[in-house]
Amino acid sequence: MAVPPESEMEKAFQEFICVMKPYYSFKSETWRPPTDVYETENELVVKMAISGVRSEDVSITLTGDTLTISGRRQDSSNHKKICFYLMEIRYGYFERSVVLPKNIDTNKIEAGYKDGFLQIIIPKAEEAMKEPKAVKISVT
Repeated sequence: MAVPPESEMEKAFQEFICVMKPYYSFKSETWRPPTDVYETENELVVKMAISGVRSEDVSITLTGDTLTISGRRQDSSNHKKICFYLMEIRYGYFERSVVLPKNIDTNKIEAGYKDGFLQIIIPKAEEAMKEPKAVKISVT
């Protein structure tokens, strides 16, 4: 026995398999990209997975011992989305702050973006900074 297309059962099935109005909107929430922070002999490394983000849409700021990385990932698809069967890619504004665990040299920080990963290299310093300093780092 076929189910009429406008039946309650058909509507429930469509709502189950097709998320037309998501309950959780990724665009309105700040998201936190997966991030690794590790230490080598001479430096700290912060590595962040931000594929699909243009380097000019990323901001990196160091204030005191806190490194803040923020930006925006845009959905560049030209398709009109009428139904989601799976929705896992986050778009919109992101921000992540990392408290750096060691003395660092703020004059030699380098940042690079390649293959969807942002990598920030922070050389260690012999002694702690004497006063807080905000540093703007450009991503290349």
